[in-house]
Amino acid sequence: MSYADAPDSVSPNDQLPPVEPPSAGFIVRLFVIPALIVIIMFALGAGIKWLVERESNPTAYVEALRRNNDGRWQAAHDLADVLRSPRNDRLKDDRELARELADTLSTELAAGAKDDLAIQLRVYLCNALGEFRVPDVLDVLVKAAASGDDERERVVQFSAMKALAVYLSAAPKADWTDRPDVMSTVLAASRDGEPLMRSTAAFALGAAGTPEALKRLEAMLVDSYPDVRYNAATNLARRGDEQATGVLAEMLEPEQAAAVGMEQQEQSREYKRDLILVNALRAAKELAAQSAQADLAALVEPIERLTADDMAPGIRVQADEVLIELKKRRS
Repeated sequence: MSYADAPDSVSPNDQLPPVEPPSAGFIVRLFVIPALIVIIMFALGAGIKWLVERESNPTAYVEALRRNNDGRWQAAHDLADVLRSPRNDRLKDDRELARELADTLSTELAAGAKDDLAIQLRVYLCNALGEFRVPDVLDVLVKAAASGDDERERVVQFSAMKALAVYLSAAPKADWTDRPDVMSTVLAASRDGEPLMRSTAAFALGAAGTPEALKRLEAMLVDSYPDVRYNAATNLARRGDEQATGVLAEMLEPEQAAAVGMEQQEQSREYKRDLILVNALRAAKELAAQSAQADLAALVEPIERLTADDMAPGIRVQADEVLIELKKRRS
């Protein structure tokens, strides 16, 4: 099931009825086609108005979620987008809205429906809840991250873990440090058999930054899956942990054959390759800034290779900047 293929309609509740064209060709050209254009333009205008009204009034999303119809996933999807917008930052602290969504997800988890639309709804509710900075979302996200053994629930578990990672990166530590169930859920995900779950858990552990989380990240540096190692290394580097150096050197290899080999399209392979290199360079720079005593000599040669003429200009520029910082340390 691919959620990227979900319909892009603004309001699932207001779909246009199918138009049956007359058989006469000239009537179709003269009347039906212009009428369709008018209807489409009207629908677009109404859709824009609908979006503006909803964004200024988030309770409209809650009302849409209360309706028992197949279009509720769209309201959850759109609300998650609204919460991500910087101009709606205040909504992230709205406890009443957070509780409404948490109750909705809790109800959906209890119902346990396995059809595509029900799964989509739970996924997008997790995405929305992760954007909040209030502790009211934790109970249901922890529950969703461990929801069921059914294979179809895995995408919900994964979305809940992503939501916890986002939450931990922004919420006040005081809101969750006395919640052992939060860290135990993330730690359990870091040992999951699915590499994608472990990789996401590494982000959550880095966001948490507790001694227990950092110790687990150090163990994940030897994970068999490249993305897990890389996420563990970049998060440790940002904390000034010199143990990340070896994996950072691996990440700085120009070809990245092991990490990009699973991508089927060349464009995806190139994008992932550049993303790994950029993240490695940033992590090396942050490690240098965080730990003045760290021995980063092993990173100099790999970074120098990234300044070659055949590398992308953006990579070369960043590599040059990091080299300057590393050489300052050696002088």
